[in-house]
Amino acid sequence: MDRVLPPTWRPSSEAELEAALNEGAFTETPKREAKQQLRSSKDQAKDMASFAIDGGLIVVGVREVKTEGRFELAPVEWVDQILETPARIAASSCDPPLQVSVDWLDSDRPGHGYLLIEVPASPLAPHMAGGAYYGRGDREKRRLSDAEVERLIRARDASLDVVRTALREQVERDPFPEGELAHLHVVALPSRRIPGMFKAWTAAEDARPLLFDLVRDGISERTRSRGGETALVAPEFGDLWSGFRTAGGVGIASQTAAEAREQNDLRFIVRERGEVFLYCGRSADRRYGQHLIFDGALAFRVRAFLDLLGSLSKDAGYGGSWDVGVAVTNLHGVSAWADERYPSPGVEYDAERYEQVTRVPQLELEKPGSATDRLVGELLRSLGNASAHADLLTDPE
Repeated sequence: MDRVLPPTWRPSSEAELEAALNEGAFTETPKREAKQQLRSSKDQAKDMASFAIDGGLIVVGVREVKTEGRFELAPVEWVDQILETPARIAASSCDPPLQVSVDWLDSDRPGHGYLLIEVPASPLAPHMAGGAYYGRGDREKRRLSDAEVERLIRARDASLDVVRTALREQVERDPFPEGELAHLHVVALPSRRIPGMFKAWTAAEDARPLLFDLVRDGISERTRSRGGETALVAPEFGDLWSGFRTAGGVGIASQTAAEAREQNDLRFIVRERGEVFLYCGRSADRRYGQHLIFDGALAFRVRAFLDLLGSLSKDAGYGGSWDVGVAVTNLHGVSAWADERYPSPGVEYDAERYEQVTRVPQLELEKPGSATDRLVGELLRSLGNASAHADLLTDPE
């Protein structure tokens, strides 16, 4: 063998791929695999999930000649959807959904070429496919043991301690600590810190118009349409108009500090170092002798917040993941708002606070249903009313 390919190698042309094969430099490794053809959806999902822990490349259109211990070109035929299919399978058949990129290399043979399926190291790894978790061996995927899965999930959970701490600090700074209503707190931190990430916002003499435009344009039409009437529960995002400055950041609120009332309070804050916050003082109301939570509005606000994160990421040129935390306080005894007048029968929440954190890859910000479900789905299911808001918690193809 004349040379060894680096772990992150990927060919830019058929000629480069062929040279690596002829030199014997192309081998299957924990970060690289060859496939002669695209396999079934189930097998593709397992292959991609196996690379998610450390990342890797699947080259489709390369045949292994096992008797000779080498690989050779076997370009596949171009068909419609050939680029979209692996990405769709990774998003729909891996749990959590997996982000992959798919490129095409043309072959000298007309209508044929090679698929390069790049699986980045996933912040949500390990990923399940076909009811099991997979990782990589020396040359091929392998099913992970329960102990390995537990270790990986424990490490992933520990990596979220920073946002968990930030979330609890925000709860402690609740502007209405003695309030009577349920309060929503949302915190997002970039998984990869970039100094001065949002300096352009804090450097502006008046950031209010920037934030106003962000809130107006940054919430997708898909989220608004799925939210329906829940998007109109006051205070709504359209009520944000009053700009203010805070330690290290800027914000926009639904009312001025002088007139602040718990039931009217909605605040959105962007800090220079990359932190983003949302606070709502009215996530429930007391009516008909009941403490009724606006569960649909809660799901809508969290999903809309993820939309705004996506817009902020584009503005800052940030393509990494976000660590996001949600807390809802003053919950004990609340019931779901089943319709205009009555709560869900017999369902009262029996804890004072709900808290959840997760890591959200950039791809999920484009369709944030799964991330919204990870953040608030458990609470809605506890209240017995999650099915009523399924459109906000999913993004089916």
